Amino acid sequence: MSNKLVSIIIPTYNRADLLRETLNSIANQIYTNWECLIIDDGSTDETAGLIAGYIDKDKRFQYHQRPIDRIKGANACRNFGFELSKGAYIKWFDSDDIMHPDFLKKQVAVLEKNKELGFCAAFSKIFTKTIHDASEDFIPQMIYDTNALFHFILGELYFLTPSSLWKREVLNDKELFDETLSNAQETDFNFRRLTENVRFCYIKDVLFFVRRGHKSIDSEASTNPISLQSQFDYFQKVYKALNINNYNIEKEKIEKLKQYIIYRKMHFFYEIRLLVKFNKSIKNFKSILENLKNVKLSYYDAVRLYVGITVIILTKKGFRLIHLKRFDIRIKD
Repeated sequence: MSNKLVSIIIPTYNRADLLRETLNSIANQIYTNWECLIIDDGSTDETAGLIAGYIDKDKRFQYHQRPIDRIKGANACRNFGFELSKGAYIKWFDSDDIMHPDFLKKQVAVLEKNKELGFCAAFSKIFTKTIHDASEDFIPQMIYDTNALFHFILGELYFLTPSSLWKREVLNDKELFDETLSNAQETDFNFRRLTENVRFCYIKDVLFFVRRGHKSIDSEASTNPISLQSQFDYFQKVYKALNINNYNIEKEKIEKLKQYIIYRKMHFFYEIRLLVKFNKSIKNFKSILENLKNVKLSYYDAVRLYVGITVIILTKKGFRLIHLKRFDIRIKD
């Protein structure tokens, strides 16, 4: 079996009470050739002291602070960690989740055996107190790379950030996590990898556990306009990409995806407009107007949407005008 170095990169912020379990699960990995870079996003609790104790016992652990000239947040920490890392394989992990002892061993084995793959993902379970209480599975509807981009845009295929083990060679010289996004940044990251035709596979084993029931480092309330704007911006990126390249997706599906993206952007536009002033909505309004020029619409739908976004930006009303359910192709007949 390969003995290539795996770099585990963990952003953290005020997680001293949870981080110990995470680090213990890493120390207990059967695959032992790893380095773990914990990137502190400015913690004010006992995080530094906790990690110092681990470093004293095991030099594979490292502690770094996010540079003050980088935007605060997990994205900058993940990118900074990658810049410091030395591994042939990259594993971004969260500071509250827990690895199964076989996690790295099984993923490295798959990537070593299948040279055409750029990354390997795995299933997970949700827990709140202990992994022995883990119940709900995190398993996408689609787990294969056939028509992967189409299913990914619809959310039928997804990759939790801790799930994937990456070959460094597919990440070098690429834009990684968008540090300007406070939401959808992981989806944005994976979308770009799929547009680059990076091959993947899913291991059909539960190999890590996702903690729920507390505030996440990246969590934003659904009423936070910055979070909503990040999701709006992600869908704009997708729309722009599909206008430039069809990525071998059938023309009919491209048109359906464009309508679906318009549908999602319209909803975020409405939610944002409810929370911000008129002048803060103009850019989004113009973005949707530009999108509508490049999507196939019936005369009725076009009029309805143009009127809808105009009513929304002027009055914060008009949701029913933009709520065209048939554009949401996630809904099965």
